[in-house]
Amino acid sequence: MEVKTYNKKVKEINRALNYAKTVIFLDFEGTQFSQEIIAIGAVKVLLDNKCQVKKVFPGYKVFVKSHDQVGPIITKLTGITDIMLKEKGVNFFSAIKSLKQYVGSHLNIKYITYGNFDMRLLHQTSLIAGIAEDPFIKSIYKNYIDFSSILGRYIKNKKGSQLSLHDALEIFNITPKGDPHDPEFDAYNLMQLYQGMLTNKAIIVKEYTKVLLNNNVYPAPISKIIKDLKMTGNATMEDLVKYIGEDI
Repeated sequence: MEVKTYNKKVKEINRALNYAKTVIFLDFEGTQFSQEIIAIGAVKVLLDNKCQVKKVFPGYKVFVKSHDQVGPIITKLTGITDIMLKEKGVNFFSAIKSLKQYVGSHLNIKYITYGNFDMRLLHQTSLIAGIAEDPFIKSIYKNYIDFSSILGRYIKNKKGSQLSLHDALEIFNITPKGDPHDPEFDAYNLMQLYQGMLTNKAIIVKEYTKVLLNNNVYPAPISKIIKDLKMTGNATMEDLVKYIGEDI
């Protein structure tokens, strides 16, 4: 079971990467109300033939001026203020241009985010800035991978929901780097989580087993078998046949 589960996981990542050897771990921070990007963080890596990180480039971060105010909740979470953006921020067009320079001109690039909210921020901000049709922005949409959707098939919280990035790191015994909601550090921590998933198959098997045992949407006979396994650690084909008979 361990080998098969892990091989399936690796194959899923392989399919998502589609042989890409350059990956950008990407994170955006956005305003509270208008959902405009106010900070971009990225970490570029090169992958080996097993999809593992073999080279990490220096990280990237830029603050982005927004049309709307940051908002008190976002300021509390990120430490980013309207004054900070006024002093340190650049317009969105310049930010995208510098991100493109950081990414480089590689032919096959994938962008890995944690969740799909980053793409919603990118879409909203590019519309406000009037550059939604920018080829580089469109290439990010086309080539992004939501890592949480891959990880979430195997690991969930006790309520069966997606883990936060911080909680996912804790599962893999990874100490987060830097301050929470700093986009460059979040991008780096996402890279650590990616590598942790590839190199800790025992954790994946353990957590995936919990997900399967706690699943409540199986047909009744299967649910009863799962319950037997949870309670006694034992179930037989005869038990399954009995439960099927009870269910029809």
